[in-house]
Amino acid sequence: MVTKRSKRGNPIPLIVEPHPIDYEGYPFITLIEYRKEHTLTLIDNANDKVVKAYVLDMCGPANVDEELLISVAKYWYDNNGLYRYPVSFTLSQFGIATEASKIYRTFNIEYITRVIGPLPRFEMKEVKSVKRRRRKPVPPGVEVRNKVIKIG
Repeated sequence: MVTKRSKRGNPIPLIVEPHPIDYEGYPFITLIEYRKEHTLTLIDNANDKVVKAYVLDMCGPANVDEELLISVAKYWYDNNGLYRYPVSFTLSQFGIATEASKIYRTFNIEYITRVIGPLPRFEMKEVKSVKRRRRKPVPPGVEVRNKVIKIG
């Protein structure tokens, strides 16, 4: 009998675990087992197909200031960012998004077998449209007076 292969590249289901009880590190750092390699990451966003994250193991080779990145992530976490918005928003606010983009990677969920730590998910597909009124031209014969501001 031939069994149908699952859609995942790895037939092992994704396991998401919380940090161990004796873990004393930062609560926002996540360990991902991707293609049988362990990677320390700072998860930006996840969905059913991919996990987007900043890979902390690449800070040295990419010349990214890891201490600055961790301090901004700590600020994000302390202000309840883990549940409100992705860490990339805070990195942009602090002006280090371009530097951090050097270590930004997308992991295909099919090849992730284990996740230890938080895996935040934010629905980012919704696009809000802004409705604006069209400008109407001033009809001929209407006098336009500019306001004069008097100083002193």
